[in-house]
Amino acid sequence: MVSMKDKLVAYKKRKYKIGTVKNRIEKISELLLENCDLDMTKLVKKAKDEGRLLSLSVEKFIPDLNQPRKNFDQESLDRLRISIETNGQLQPILVGNQLPNGQYPIIAGERRWRAICESNLIPEVIAIIRSGNLDKLHFLLIQIDENNQREQIPAIENAMAIKRVVDICRSQGKDQAYSAKLLNISPAKVSKHIALLDAPNAVIGLSIDGESQDVEVLYNLAKAFESKPKEVLKMIDQWRSGKLKTNFRKASKELANKTRRLKKSKREQDKSKSENVALKARKASDVYLSINEDEFTLTLEVGNKKLSFIVEANTVASLKNDINKLGGNNVRGKSTFS
Repeated sequence: MVSMKDKLVAYKKRKYKIGTVKNRIEKISELLLENCDLDMTKLVKKAKDEGRLLSLSVEKFIPDLNQPRKNFDQESLDRLRISIETNGQLQPILVGNQLPNGQYPIIAGERRWRAICESNLIPEVIAIIRSGNLDKLHFLLIQIDENNQREQIPAIENAMAIKRVVDICRSQGKDQAYSAKLLNISPAKVSKHIALLDAPNAVIGLSIDGESQDVEVLYNLAKAFESKPKEVLKMIDQWRSGKLKTNFRKASKELANKTRRLKKSKREQDKSKSENVALKARKASDVYLSINEDEFTLTLEVGNKKLSFIVEANTVASLKNDINKLGGNNVRGKSTFS
């Protein structure tokens, strides 16, 4: 019997399936190495047979300056170093072709490289040169996937990487939905990640300081901060002190929804005020001039106010002539001027 979890996984795969077989975009795992069906032992053997397996000192490798992960937790690196010293480097790092200076650019595995850099017991780093050409988009996608599979990358750093994917795709004439498919996440999640880049410092700090990497929480707080900054800061303080009565995600969502309702109400009020102002302006501009030629009476109406004047016959004739020149649209009464 298929479990609900398996059904959900299958559903997500169908939901974010990309294009036809002909135009299908490779899975990230397929980008890492040419044949993802091979186990690691066979992959290493294949790379060795093809002359793509390296075992060199740490100085022979150079990290990518555009690596999505900007901060590396020292405690985590220490644990990884001890693990590699104890069990050996179980998985090679992935590198690109040798640069003119003799170094190899690291595509995936910078944490392993950094851990080995700090070790006095491991003389060399094992690496595999990825075969074939790799453009900057696929290069970045590999790094994002590598980071997400390893130690959790800070949400803000991940958001910056996702924004880069979107920008590269746009430069190629692709929309954000296409970027979402490449990243294997929903378009809505892409938008939420990108929105974090404009979040206030109080919210960004939660991610940078490692307090929370929950994108939903950070996004909700950022949206709520636009209208309720004091309430957001208060909620963060309550959460830090353990005084928040509900979980952080639920509380942040409720506050964000409250902010949305207030914004919607304000928009409706502003719209109503604008309509009233327009109505008053329209009434003020409704000025009517009536001329009774029998009684030589001139009546001026502005809104709901009316003024009448007795005029001489020659004045009526003069007014008729002037009004006809102006078009006479707001003239009414017994006489029509055509």
